[in-house]
Amino acid sequence: MNSILFLVALAFAPGIYLAVAIYGRDKYDREPKMILLKAFLLGCLSIIPAAIIEIVLKEPLDFPELGIWNVAIHAFVGVALVEELAKFVMLRFHAYRLPDFNEPFDGIVYAAFVGLGFATAENVLYVLQGGWGVGVMRMFTSVPAHYAFAVIMGYYVGKAKFEPQHRMLHMTRGVFYATFMHGAYDFFLMQKSYPALAILTIGVLLMSLRISRRAVEELHADSVFRFHSTQVNQLLEPHERSGF
Repeated sequence: MNSILFLVALAFAPGIYLAVAIYGRDKYDREPKMILLKAFLLGCLSIIPAAIIEIVLKEPLDFPELGIWNVAIHAFVGVALVEELAKFVMLRFHAYRLPDFNEPFDGIVYAAFVGLGFATAENVLYVLQGGWGVGVMRMFTSVPAHYAFAVIMGYYVGKAKFEPQHRMLHMTRGVFYATFMHGAYDFFLMQKSYPALAILTIGVLLMSLRISRRAVEELHADSVFRFHSTQVNQLLEPHERSGF
């Protein structure tokens, strides 16, 4: 029992850490914690339809004669597109419609919580099956990767809500870029024809994290609540100021 609890805690650790980190960046107009918790739980649940669709598509998308291209189809369409669409649906029909989603940066925050929910649920399954070694490895690879893909998607979903004239374009871009980076990550990991290409998985991860960091910095700096928050903080007494 203790070992199972340890593995579950290990599986949850990276998702919780990254969720707290992105919550901390949203310092000008923080989102309600219950809504964020719901976004996280919806992300956890999104693994169910994604898994079902992946199983259904596995045989129709299987073209052994294509060799490495078969791996690409499975990685980009059978896994990445399915999973990113599952997360997008949860984001679009939950947080996106709420009045608390009141600036572009919120797209990143809510998408990150949905993505981390998905990553955590997936992580629990892998860690319980593979043990603590798998948990440590995924702590620095798969979970941060899902976080980065979610931030990339959330960047465009945030823009979509506040640029209605380009809504469909931004949403399409969000799903496309998240799927592309996710697919590339999985492809280099899954293909066995050229073992040396596996190192490019780390390259895709680092690139995704870099893009997501820039997205966070851009929309955080452009927050409509930045100036207002600074004014309010200056009016408060020191003991009234709080990061939360």
